[in-house]
Amino acid sequence: MKLTNYFFPKFFFIFIYIVFLNKGEIISENIKYANAVVITSSGIKIPVEVADTIWKRRLGLGKRSHLKKNWGMLFVFDKLDTHNFWMKDMNFALDIIWLDNHRIVHIIENVKPLNSIESPPILKPLVPANFVLEIAAGRANQLNLKKGDSISYKF
Repeated sequence: MKLTNYFFPKFFFIFIYIVFLNKGEIISENIKYANAVVITSSGIKIPVEVADTIWKRRLGLGKRSHLKKNWGMLFVFDKLDTHNFWMKDMNFALDIIWLDNHRIVHIIENVKPLNSIESPPILKPLVPANFVLEIAAGRANQLNLKKGDSISYKF
């Protein structure tokens, strides 16, 4: 008996379980995020987890009970686009900041999590971006972040 005839069906069924029946839960539990620092134009440093793959971006901050104090998540995309976001599986409110490289191009503040009945609305920037920063609700105002401000990164 060929080894491929023995192993392929087992791997296939594991894959089907993870993707369709378990809704990616096993995969999401094993995701490890790199850390980086986002620096505001006033020099404030925001430690972030970096979501730079499709799986990391898909999960984002979902299914977490809280965000670490003063931390955020930086979503990194390969190209400029109007990248959509939603609050699916979120348990706390956020400020969502879209960036075109090092410049803030759009901010939506105090986006609240949904109750389980609601269908999550799609949050979309007015202009293309290739980075999106999520921070705790109210933090953008506290840091005085505005459209047009410069941001730098340390990866």
